[in-house]
Order: sequence, then C-alpha cells, then structure tokens
Amino acid sequence: MIDVSLGRRWRAVTRRATMAKSEFLPLGGGDALRQFLILFGCYVVYDLARALARGRDEVALANGRAVMNLEKALHVYVEPWIQAKVSHVGALVTFFNFFYINAHLTVMIGVLLWLYVKRNEYYLFCRNWFLLMNGLAVTAFALVPTAPPRLLPTSGMVDTMYLFSSSNLRGGTMGWLANPYAAVPSLHFGYALFASLVVYFLARGVWPRRLAVAYPFVVLLSIVVTGNHFLFDALGGALVAIAAYLLTLKFSLEPADEPLLVLNRGRAAGR
Repeated sequence: MIDVSLGRRWRAVTRRATMAKSEFLPLGGGDALRQFLILFGCYVVYDLARALARGRDEVALANGRAVMNLEKALHVYVEPWIQAKVSHVGALVTFFNFFYINAHLTVMIGVLLWLYVKRNEYYLFCRNWFLLMNGLAVTAFALVPTAPPRLLPTSGMVDTMYLFSSSNLRGGTMGWLANPYAAVPSLHFGYALFASLVVYFLARGVWPRRLAVAYPFVVLLSIVVTGNHFLFDALGGALVAIAAYLLTLKFSLEPADEPLLVLNRGRAAGR
C-alpha cells in the first residue's frame, strides 16, 4: 500500500520551503539579482572615482590642508587632542582600528539585506536614497579630491592602522580598494547616519533603536581616532545623507516610498 501520510508530509515540507523562500526573497530571485547588480554598479562607479583621483596628489593635499586650516580658524580643531587621549589606551586604539576596517561595509550590507527581506515595502525608497547619497559623494570625490589628516604631515595626527594594525589602507587589498583622497564628504559617517535612521524608524524593539542611536557616534570616534577624517568631513557626510534623503523624497514616484519620518507612527504601533 502507498503511504498516504508520507505524501502529505512531503507536501507540507514543500509548502514550508516555498513560504521560507518567499519570506527571504519577497519579490523572487530575479528581483534579488537585479538589486544586487544595481548595488554592484554603485561600487563600480565609486571605483571609477578612485581612478579619477590618481595623479592629483598635490590638489588633494592642498584641499586637506584647507579643511585643517578652516577648522583651526573656527577653533574646532580638536582631532589631534582626541587621537592623543585615546592613544593612551592601547585596547581602544585596537578596537577603533578593527571597527573602522570591518564595521563600515558589514553594517551597511546587513542593513540593506534586512531592509530587503524584512521591510521590503520601504526598500525601494531606501535603496534610491542610498544610491543618490553615493552619487553625490562620488561627484565630490572626483571634483574635489581631499586628503585625510593621516596623510598631512602638519596635521599632528598619525595613521593608527598603519602603525598598529596588520590591516591598513596603505597596502594589500585594502590599499587597492580604498580611495586615499575621498575624505570629503565622509561616506563612513554618511553611511552610519543612513543606517541609524533606517533602523531607528523601521526596526521593532528597543535595543535595535538604542544601537542605532549610538552607532553614528562610535563611527565618528573611529574615523577621528584612526586619522582618516576631520570633523568637517563627517559634517559633509551628514549633509550629503540629508540632501540625498530630501531629493529622494521629492522625486519619489512609488506610492510605497513614504518618508521615513512619517514612520514614527508605524514605529509606535509596532511596539
């Protein structure tokens, strides 16, 4: 006799697998591949800007000195003091070196994946916001290449990753991938602000929101302590993220592209 219960169990397993697939890929594999290619194209454009910055060392160094002198004129040049204070604690320097190298793209990719899988109704708006933020930043990198403080001999700051870490931006894979003259605006801080706002307004639960609030401050410390950015660069990153959000909101055509700030109501309802 045919075991009817075996057939039922197999259909149940198949049904659960189909449901799991639809939950992980809300719009199917074709759309997931399309989104991957779009984001990969974003990286290719960034790589192009890195190529355009080559051979413009003197311009980048002059722009870096201009940022430093502006902060000095405004009496906000505190980065050497911050780096010096943190450098007294070796464990903190090690942590910020590791955090700078590893958290930036890991968190960003994680947030975009989480958006796509769990909050897909807001993915398109956030993806467009992210792409536009990158477009504005890459344009700035190409037009105004700017050296970071770690490459300015008169900045009073050192390259902590080069001195104390095996992973640094002066050689190896990281050195090949990084744009050394992409200090303004700071995409590290722009990405951090983007991820923070998205998680704060779309995540459910208290702890994800608390971590979202803290994350940009940790990123700010990491980019200063490692000698990769001035505070002015972080301000530029924040302005680019905000400008990209407003432009995405203005030109959004999809009904599902609700402004994130309106999600405060949904956030309260999801508690």
